[in-house]
Amino acid sequence: MKHTIKHNPSYALLDVELSPGESIQAEAGVMVYMSDDIHINSILGGGFLAAVLRKILGGESMFFNVFTAKEKPVNVGFAPDLAGDIFKLNVSDTPVVIQKGSYLCSETAVSLKTRFGGLKSFFSSEGVFLLEAGGSGSLYLSSYGGIVEVNVDGEYILDTGHMVAFEKTLDFTVSKTGGWKSTIFSGEGLTMRFKGHGKLWIQTRVPRGFISWLMRFLPS
Repeated sequence: MKHTIKHNPSYALLDVELSPGESIQAEAGVMVYMSDDIHINSILGGGFLAAVLRKILGGESMFFNVFTAKEKPVNVGFAPDLAGDIFKLNVSDTPVVIQKGSYLCSETAVSLKTRFGGLKSFFSSEGVFLLEAGGSGSLYLSSYGGIVEVNVDGEYILDTGHMVAFEKTLDFTVSKTGGWKSTIFSGEGLTMRFKGHGKLWIQTRVPRGFISWLMRFLPS
């Protein structure tokens, strides 16, 4: 399987070349184009119950689409809803936890399951349920804006809306920016305090910032 990321970092598009018999699974609705010699199979994401939880509590689709090349090499293109970058991670011994909306696609050897983030995540913009990727293979994620990789060694504080993914070796808590006055009036909102040793991927923009800017130009 070969891949090319085009038009990044602002309007990234992922082009995947599949050899005969190779497959790739993707979030529903992210396919941009595909060759005609491709078989598509829609599967529930992690089983029926997990798929329902993803839909109701995580805001994700219940289904993943699996694209399989038949008798000749084919190409399929994927892109997220929001403008930004696409990046590749190699999942091996360390599972990766992903915020809702950042998963794009992955090799079928990568296992995906819904993870309960605990009540702490209820108060963050990431929602109660996150997606956990394990197994072994290539994983493609998207970000709103650019992507920054951070090697956490100890503690790291991040605005909740900027989190894209993190290695499972890290744990987090959700807390106020400062006192309640600072949290309410500073515009910073809540933060995620990561602890441990591992990698964290953050996005340089947040959708809520764009939505707030856009709302100023809409008729009241």
